[in-house]
Amino acid sequence: MNRAINLSLALSLLVVPALTPAALAAAPPADPARAEQPEVSNKLILSNARIEVGDGTVIEGGSILIEDGKIVRVEATAITNVAKSVTVDLQGKLVTPGLIAADTSIGLIEIGAEDSTHDDARTDSSPIKAGYDPAPAVNADSSLISIQAIEGVTTAAVAPQGGLLSGQVAWIDLLPGDHANIVAAAGVSVAANFGRAYAGSRAASLAQLRQAFEDAKWYRDNQRNYERNQSRELVAHPLDLRALWPVLDREIPLVVRAHRASDLLALIELGESLSISITILGAAEGWKVASELAAAKVTVVIQPTDNLPGSFDTLGARLDNAKLLDDAGVIVAIAHFDSHNARNVTQEAGIAVANGLSHAAALRAITLNVAKAYGMDGEYGTIAVGKVASLVVWDGADPFELSTSAERVWVRGHELDMKSRQTQLRDRYMDLEPFQR
Repeated sequence: MNRAINLSLALSLLVVPALTPAALAAAPPADPARAEQPEVSNKLILSNARIEVGDGTVIEGGSILIEDGKIVRVEATAITNVAKSVTVDLQGKLVTPGLIAADTSIGLIEIGAEDSTHDDARTDSSPIKAGYDPAPAVNADSSLISIQAIEGVTTAAVAPQGGLLSGQVAWIDLLPGDHANIVAAAGVSVAANFGRAYAGSRAASLAQLRQAFEDAKWYRDNQRNYERNQSRELVAHPLDLRALWPVLDREIPLVVRAHRASDLLALIELGESLSISITILGAAEGWKVASELAAAKVTVVIQPTDNLPGSFDTLGARLDNAKLLDDAGVIVAIAHFDSHNARNVTQEAGIAVANGLSHAAALRAITLNVAKAYGMDGEYGTIAVGKVASLVVWDGADPFELSTSAERVWVRGHELDMKSRQTQLRDRYMDLEPFQR
C-alpha cells in the first residue's frame, strides 16, 4: 500500500510542474509562419545592378542609395563616399520595384473555410458600407504575408468585400510581424461591386450607386438639418456617406469590380457625370470598349488567365486582353485575384507577354500601374528618388520566367529573411528518412 502511494506521489511530481502556468509561459511555441524582421539599414547602397525602373527605363551597372526606408539616389554609375553606409555588390543582377498586388484580402483572411479568421466584410444588411475601414484588422502575423513577400510582392491593396459599396481600401507594406508599420495608408480608395450587386439588377445597382453619391453631396451641405431631423431619409448611414467625400473631391478613386462591356460603359458615364475617378477591376470584356476606356482615362486591372467565361458577364474574355487595352492607350495593371497566391502575378504578366504585351508594359502593369490604380504612384511603383525603397533582386534575367525567383527582397528599406511557413515545411520534410523509421 505504501509503495503504491509513493509511486503515485513520484509520478505527480513529474507531471504537475509541466502543467503549471509558469512552466507553460516559460517556453511559448514558436510561430513558424512569422519571419524575423531585420533592422532597417540606415544607409544602404545597392551597386552594380541592372535596374529596371518600372517606367520602361533600364539602367545597366547602376546604383541605388536607400536611407531611412526611402530611395534617395539612383545613379548610372557607382555611388561612393557616403558616410556610414553599407554597400552590397549585386554583380549585375536584375533589380525591379517591388511588385504590387491589387484587390487582395491579405491580412484579413487566413483560412477561407474558417469564419473566425475573416475580417474582410461588414456583415450588416446595408448595401452601402463605404465607411468600413479594415485597416485596424490587418494581421501582420498572417502566414500569407511572408509567402507573398519572399516571392517579390512587397505591397498590396487590401480591400473589403460584399455589398454595393464594400468599404475603404488599405495600402500595406508586406512586413511580416510588424504590426506598427504594416499599414502604410488607410482609405486610399473605396471598393465597390457592379453588375447585379444590388437587388439583383444592373439598373438598380447603378441607380443606388448614383443615389449614394448624391446623398453624400447633400449630407455634406445639410448636416445641421439632418442632425435636427429636418431632412428626408438618406440612402445610408452618415458615416458611410462621409467616406464618399474624398471620392467626390477626386482625392481617391472609386475602385469597382465589373466585367461586362455594357457595365464598363455605364461606369464610364457614372464617373463623368459625378466627376469622380474610377478604376475598374476585372474588365474581362475591356478590349471591346478599349477606346472608350482610354478616352475616359480609366485605369483597368485585369487577370490575363481569366480567359474562359465563368459567367455570362465574361463571355468575351480572351488571353490578349492586356495587349489590346495597352495598344488602345488604356493604363493597364495586372493582378492575380486569389489573395493566397498573389505572388503568381509574375506568371500572369508572363502570359500577357506571351500574348503580345511588351515586357516593359508587363513590368509596368505589376508595379507602377497598380500604384496608379489606387492613386499611390507618388510613393510607389518605380525605382526613383523619394519613393519607398521596396525592391526585388532576381536570380535570372526575366522575372516572368517560371525558372526565375526572387533572391533578395527589401520592403520599405528592410531586407527580409527569405523564409515563410511554406519554405519551413519544405525544409522540414525534404529529408523523409527520419519519418520512415
